[in-house]
Amino acid sequence: MTLFKEVEGDVAIVVTGGVFKQVPLYTRNGFLFAGVAGGFVRLKADGTTSKPHMRLEHLETELALHQDRLGRLGTADIPEAKPLSVEVAGQLMLTAG
Repeated sequence: MTLFKEVEGDVAIVVTGGVFKQVPLYTRNGFLFAGVAGGFVRLKADGTTSKPHMRLEHLETELALHQDRLGRLGTADIPEAKPLSVEVAGQLMLTAG
């Protein structure tokens, strides 16, 4: 079992109920997570998360982003890793609006 490892200097902005929060990014087994309220929330390529009513607004990372067949974000180390398209990666890296 591997632990969550912080990606130094990388952050995400997540939104819950209209409240925006800047949080650190973590990896575990190649998958990408946001550190939220003392826990970890899985991030997905479509901007959703594993926490109901929370969405991913923005990513600041130097990682080469990939997704698995279920759309979960991660690195090339995840099983069945498929690089994100330039369009999808651009949407995650640019703040909506």
